[in-house]
Amino acid sequence: MRMGALTAALTAVVLLGVVPATGHAQPAACREQAGVHVCQTDGYGTILNNDVAQARDEALIDARRRALEGAVGVQIDAETITRNQALFDQSVRARTGGLVQAERVLEEAPTTDGRFRVRLECWVKATAVQERVAQMVSNLSFVVLVPERNLDAQAAQPVIENEIVRRLTGEGFRVLDARHVERLARRDQLDALERGDDDAARAIGRRFLANLIVVGQATSRPSQNTGGIVSAHANVTVRVIEADTGRIVANVALDRVRGFAAAPEAAGQDALHRAAAPVADDLVKRLDGYFKRSERRIDVVFRGLPGLDEYRRAKAFLEAQRWVTGVTESAFTREQATIELKYPEKTLYLATRLGREARYRVVEAEHNRILVEYRP
Repeated sequence: MRMGALTAALTAVVLLGVVPATGHAQPAACREQAGVHVCQTDGYGTILNNDVAQARDEALIDARRRALEGAVGVQIDAETITRNQALFDQSVRARTGGLVQAERVLEEAPTTDGRFRVRLECWVKATAVQERVAQMVSNLSFVVLVPERNLDAQAAQPVIENEIVRRLTGEGFRVLDARHVERLARRDQLDALERGDDDAARAIGRRFLANLIVVGQATSRPSQNTGGIVSAHANVTVRVIEADTGRIVANVALDRVRGFAAAPEAAGQDALHRAAAPVADDLVKRLDGYFKRSERRIDVVFRGLPGLDEYRRAKAFLEAQRWVTGVTESAFTREQATIELKYPEKTLYLATRLGREARYRVVEAEHNRILVEYRP
């Protein structure tokens, strides 16, 4: 996958960040037609030194990017795009080649605030966009949805779900806000996901760029009342589903964990609290094995490193990245140097992190290989 954006595209990104706040282009209006998204959108470029031609080029690039965002937006939550903006720019927005099948300029003219506006109609190849989206789905991001009932009452603050989120976040995983997910995902889709529906898992994974969905349920039931001390027991089942395959990768169940209090509701809450830590511990332990099995070798190839010191500096940089393990020096010449590593996440995420370093330019990122140019 080629990752070097055109100079003009990068210029457009920079300039669009400093245009006046008024008159921003609206999101693309898209309709689907025979597997193609037909999108109409405005693009803007800033006119500098009376260079209208350059501003027009920037406006066209901006309009194409917005058309892609409109086409992808039907699959990816907008907040998720914002959170992964650099990744989204590299994977989709800054690279229109092969995605826009055809385009037609509907209107174009300078604006009164020193910009050039283009109204563009684009035919976006839906399947190609879906392939790019699949490359962005993170192996290390979770959606956690574990509804909870305490003595048949829906819990406003689910104890089990919150403990799982706390533990996963503490381990360095990316965890999406479950309330945000529930607001945006259809209720029937969430119900289907809880029943183990593979298509529902994939749809939620694509929308939130998360490959791992934690679902299940937690309930408490009254047990007995002995001398004014009420007991209850909690039952919890949790499983982790791979969104891209629908495969269950971890399954945890805990039955009849007892809790005690002076009132039934408090006893049920105590039982759920007693169950929370063991469930989360067991889940994290099972996930450790899953991610260990998911590690794969990636060769990071550097071009133009000036010497061994810079080669070792590159190795130290890679060793410092989260989830990177087994970093070893492989081969070094001034023309080309290779560092081998193990990594469970999508290659695109590591390539995006490398691309944010001023001294590196990512030329290419494939499943097991990243090609990087050194920039003095």
